[in-house]
Amino acid sequence: MTIQEYLADVTRSAAQEAFRYAKAVPADKLTWEPDGARSVISLCWEMAMCPTWAQDLIENREEGDSSGSALDPAQPLSVAEYETECLARVEKLAQLFGTLSDERLKDTKWLPYNGGRDHTVLEMMDYPRWNFNYHLGQIAYVQTMLGDKEMH
Repeated sequence: MTIQEYLADVTRSAAQEAFRYAKAVPADKLTWEPDGARSVISLCWEMAMCPTWAQDLIENREEGDSSGSALDPAQPLSVAEYETECLARVEKLAQLFGTLSDERLKDTKWLPYNGGRDHTVLEMMDYPRWNFNYHLGQIAYVQTMLGDKEMH
């Protein structure tokens, strides 16, 4: 297995796990914003958009160049709809990963994250997986606040 295949697999798995937890949140609590936190539905929106953002970074597209790919956070979808959208975008991202040579993974691009520094393409490829895992933790935290201590 190549690193490109591995990152596609773990990214896909992380997205599936985060949405599995999101689907376990009661429907009437999806828009609830705990003190200082975001709602689960807003996290689902971000997770659905994340693969496209990563693809834009890797392909050196300017923000907003992914014609027709934007989802309007002011018009939320259901968790299931966000999941479908996200997983379709993860598959497009996985296809991109498969086209990247090992040499290309060493290329860098300055990004304002982590205090602003050059990030390798390999690091950019791992961003969606990290983002899904990060939001999984936030969703699980909301669930525990609601009394749900089950592993989903």
